[in-house]
Amino acid sequence: MARLGTVILVIVLLLGGVWLWQSRETLMPGTAPMTSAPDPAPVTPAPTPTPSAPAAPAEPAPAAAADAAGDAADAAADAAALAADAAAEATRTVDGAAPAPASDAAAEAQAAAEAAIRAADSAADAAAHAAAGAASGDGATAATAATAAGEAARDAAQAGREAASGARSAAEIDRLLTVEGFDLDAVLGLIETSNLDAAQKASLSTVVRSAARSPSMLGGVLEQVRAVLR
Repeated sequence: MARLGTVILVIVLLLGGVWLWQSRETLMPGTAPMTSAPDPAPVTPAPTPTPSAPAAPAEPAPAAAADAAGDAADAAADAAALAADAAAEATRTVDGAAPAPASDAAAEAQAAAEAAIRAADSAADAAAHAAAGAASGDGATAATAATAAGEAARDAAQAGREAASGARSAAEIDRLLTVEGFDLDAVLGLIETSNLDAAQKASLSTVVRSAARSPSMLGGVLEQVRAVLR
């Protein structure tokens, strides 16, 4: 019985040692117990910036609009002056002996010159309104007047071109009916587009074709054509 008690005591001591050793392996000195890392915080996306509406185009400054209107008025005045010169030249070209086509071209030049002068007057009025708007700080009025002045200047320039074209036509037609400037096809074209009746056109064209082959006759025939077309 004594030996059995001794054996039991030894077994108890061994079991106690094993338990103590396992406990030391589990919690060693200086080692913190392991903990799981916290879950990452959810990331909130940055708000998308709302695009701003494009800024409205700024109106031109009143002073700049007034300057533009003044420049347009000056350009219109120059165009009107050139148109008037062209019309005067056309009038000098066509005297009482000028054929009707030349007189018509001169009349067109004169009408275009008058249109250019009216446009220049409109441009000057618009420039005055633009200047008044600039003086009062009214940019809208100045801008509107500057636009009107620009349109009037373009009208004056167009009328000036028409006046110059009419003057050239008058001069060219008058020169065609001279020995120095004679061109058979061009003279026949004048006859064909005239107000003569068909018989007169045919007769006059035949005479001109014959005179074209005879320089001594040409001057007299051209004077005849000039008189008929007057």
